Amino acid sequence: MRALVVALALLAGLKIWIQDSAYRSATEDALLLAYRAKAADACAAISGAEARKSAADLSTGPEPRVTVGNTALSVHIWDFDNALWNARFRQPYLVLSAPGASLSCAYDILAGTATITHS
Repeated sequence: MRALVVALALLAGLKIWIQDSAYRSATEDALLLAYRAKAADACAAISGAEARKSAADLSTGPEPRVTVGNTALSVHIWDFDNALWNARFRQPYLVLSAPGASLSCAYDILAGTATITHS
């Protein structure tokens, strides 16, 4: 009887993991499809010769990734009263990277703004 209960618990855990993985994958694909062009346009609109020169690389480069929070902001996790706390830990960002360069552009999906970073 214990073996049956353990097997059912493992199957339930596996089902939850598969559903969560499928949901996250579908959500990321939908965000990429909806905001990739807007992110490329916003990154190209940022002033700077280097950003304009590699705007085509950013839009056609490797597959962009969706991240949560902007790690460039210096806000501590316990600093809830900070105005930038949501931007640092909760807001979704679409990160475009130029191939073969140390240039990346983070597009804030909620605010519609982009920032270029050099790594």
